Amino acid sequence: MEEHWVPEEGAGQGLVHRLHEEGLAGPLRWLENCLRRTAGDREEDGVSHPVPLVPLSEENEDAMEDRRFQALLRQLGLRPPASEQESFWRIPAALTPQQLRRAAASIAHHGLDPPGTPRGLLEPPRCPQDPDPGLSGANPCPCCCSEEPSPSPVQPGTKRRRELDSEDEDEGGSGGFSPSARSWG
Repeated sequence: MEEHWVPEEGAGQGLVHRLHEEGLAGPLRWLENCLRRTAGDREEDGVSHPVPLVPLSEENEDAMEDRRFQALLRQLGLRPPASEQESFWRIPAALTPQQLRRAAASIAHHGLDPPGTPRGLLEPPRCPQDPDPGLSGANPCPCCCSEEPSPSPVQPGTKRRRELDSEDEDEGGSGGFSPSARSWG
């Protein structure tokens, strides 16, 4: 059962080495950062919720479909989508911050670090879209583990412009626009 799972020292090392050789260093770093970030969030918040691993890059998405990468996820105690309603692998709520850090350390590839970088002391980079780490709660960073990518702001602006243009054509008709939209024209 996942409640009693404890990652062993060096869990998945053979797979990690093989995945690095296959060119999956980027997705491994992404996974390591997700595990470390989730551990930090759980320590900060004092509560645990399952966290979806949402691959926002094509490289990470491809890795999540790789059977060896999935085998590593299983070895680390992560669980696959449980039903058709879930699309993403999850970091189970039962994993403690210590277990998550141990799992992250087991996939860290020391050979790729720049010289003089103490790998074990690194904090994963903060997402520039994360305004305040204390406000994030159980929601992961949109760069690595979020439920959904943030919507593009371009579409709403274009729609408003069309509404204002069509209002100008109506010239005085009600048109169903809100008073705030009418005051712009």
